[in-house]
Amino acid sequence: MGQLAIRNLTQTRIEGKTLSTSVGKIPSLVIVAAGTGSRRGHLLNLLKEEASFNSRVIAVCSDAERADSKPLRRLQVEQLACPAACEAVRTLPRGDDGAASILIDLSCLARQHIGALFSAIKHLAKQGPVDLQIAYRLARFVKPPLHWSTAIRRIAPVNNDFAGWTAAPDMPIELVIALGYEKGKAIGAAEYLEPGDTWLFVPTSPEGKYLREVQIQNKELLQERQTKLLEYEVLSPVDAYHSLLSLVRGMRSVARPILLPFGPKVFFGLSLLVALVIEEAAVWFVDGENTSGTDMGQPSPHAVIMSCRVEPISASAATTAQSVHLSGSV
Repeated sequence: MGQLAIRNLTQTRIEGKTLSTSVGKIPSLVIVAAGTGSRRGHLLNLLKEEASFNSRVIAVCSDAERADSKPLRRLQVEQLACPAACEAVRTLPRGDDGAASILIDLSCLARQHIGALFSAIKHLAKQGPVDLQIAYRLARFVKPPLHWSTAIRRIAPVNNDFAGWTAAPDMPIELVIALGYEKGKAIGAAEYLEPGDTWLFVPTSPEGKYLREVQIQNKELLQERQTKLLEYEVLSPVDAYHSLLSLVRGMRSVARPILLPFGPKVFFGLSLLVALVIEEAAVWFVDGENTSGTDMGQPSPHAVIMSCRVEPISASAATTAQSVHLSGSV
């Protein structure tokens, strides 16, 4: 437990069609989603304007997809199935400073692909420091479909690396749900897991219509008395990370934390980051929760890139941290 630490968190807000400030260190590997749609290549176009950009770029696709994305081909992007992309992460060479460097654009990646890529990052970070940048381009609001199935076909940890760990399996579940506008999915998952307490993270952003739709689609869950409500700003991921980390740290001694990040995928990435640090935390995935086609939507003018270092901590530091945890301090 406590084998990895997240340090040096910063963020760069991007407004409009150009980078107003440098994103800092250009990573050796950039990962985006394959497929069509202007939102998929939008941040990559901006990064390529940086004079020092010479990164390897991989577009992650499903095994059945074909390399037919003309915009990505023009940007000299390799298209790889997720297992091959994960292998590229696990074997990424380190720079002169001993750190590997990766930027992953979560905007349009499938959640299962994000989970697999973060598993590979976890493996890489256990061998040495990883300078990780998480990018997210907000989409323009698109209303969800009128006829949206609320059936949950599968609900489970995103993969084995984020299934959570506990020495006390009889402890109650505490559920952390980041809300989206997937109709019926959040309340269905909450009813399935029967948690002791439920915490709801509600997204706010410049796309104000999205928040109103989130409130409509989750009205019943928001009105339940036992739920506890927190807001987070989609374009302020550093603050959202610290809020989530503090919450999970506080609950892990009395409950088994399960994170269900619906809605903007940046929070899905933040949940995986928290689970890298707190191995008791599980990140779960609900199959079919994102079928609205918003990933094919138009990019908004608003984006953010969060930077951090993921690195192993020494055995002595891990022992000290565990002792502090067992004493009741967090």
